[in-house]
Amino acid sequence: MNKFTALMSVYANDSALFLEEALESVRNQTLLPNQLVIIQDGEVSYKITEIISKFSEKVSFKVDVIVLQENHGLGFSLSKGVIASSNEVIIRLDADDISVNNRFEKLTSYFKKNPKVAIVGSYIAEFNGSKTELVGKREVPISSKEISKFAKYRSPFNHPSVAFKRSEILKIGNYHSIRGVEDYDLWIRAVHYNCSMANIPESLVLMRVGEGMYSRRGGKGYLKNYTSVKYNAYKLDVINFVQFIFGVSIMSVHVSLPVSVKKIIYTKLLHKV
Repeated sequence: MNKFTALMSVYANDSALFLEEALESVRNQTLLPNQLVIIQDGEVSYKITEIISKFSEKVSFKVDVIVLQENHGLGFSLSKGVIASSNEVIIRLDADDISVNNRFEKLTSYFKKNPKVAIVGSYIAEFNGSKTELVGKREVPISSKEISKFAKYRSPFNHPSVAFKRSEILKIGNYHSIRGVEDYDLWIRAVHYNCSMANIPESLVLMRVGEGMYSRRGGKGYLKNYTSVKYNAYKLDVINFVQFIFGVSIMSVHVSLPVSVKKIIYTKLLHKV
């Protein structure tokens, strides 16, 4: 048994079937955690609680379920999960994605070989329906220098793929409750505080995509939160004023596009297989 924590948040809109597949990908890892923290972000279905309960009975490691009475969003949930972790290394999980079976081993091994690294992620492979039918791939920069440059324009990590050091995340302020962009907000602060970061150039997560993925980045609320993160990046001197205006202008156009057009941009340009 190795001492690291796997961290997941679940909420009402999560699919019980997809959650079961995500948890099974944890159980099938070549290297198991000694703690799994699951944040229940508000009320969920009986089926979801049943799956978590049955999973807890099947595994040898500790499963800590923290129930939030109201839905607060991913950033708030993960901040509670980071605090609840009993280990320094935390590996992120999404409730509808699948970790390849050596993902935990690769991430923990990377930390051992690179002890100064605070955050490490990986590429992701995207699928819709069957996990054998890949529809996209998101490659991200590898080195800390490249990640810091990339963060000026877009998120330099695939959020469901990351692992990080608990102490480093707490040092830079933990996750903030800013819906839709809680991860980008965290990476901006990591750049500001000169955290050492990396990405492994392999797809260690199979990410489930669908129409919801293309529609999430839309609306006034998302644009407001994105603008807030970009403005904070400007205040922290991560980006300059021109980059702030450019980023917000591009996102203003993007959020107003029809879902069908966003899908084409993602599948044909940004996330090609």
